Amino acid sequence: MPARISPQPKPVEQPAPARRPATPPPASFAEVINLWPSANDLAVVLDVEAVTVRAWRRRGIPARYWSAVAQAARVTSRPVDERLLAELASVRRARLHG
Repeated sequence: MPARISPQPKPVEQPAPARRPATPPPASFAEVINLWPSANDLAVVLDVEAVTVRAWRRRGIPARYWSAVAQAARVTSRPVDERLLAELASVRRARLHG
């Protein structure tokens, strides 16, 4: 009597790990500020008044604060760096000055 051939077990397919959808980088200074729960939260980190941060939504974040904003973003894993802030300022200037 021939030996029985046992079927090979099917390999168990592992589900692909869940990936977070890639969020696009902020497209404006207002979007950068909105990465924090409130303007007050960012103001506390930067040691400025909350009203100042709220005004930056319209006027843009001044260049002297870019390093501090980028550092606060790095510490909290937000997608902001000095290069992005410079690009946003450049785009903003182009829109304002035609």
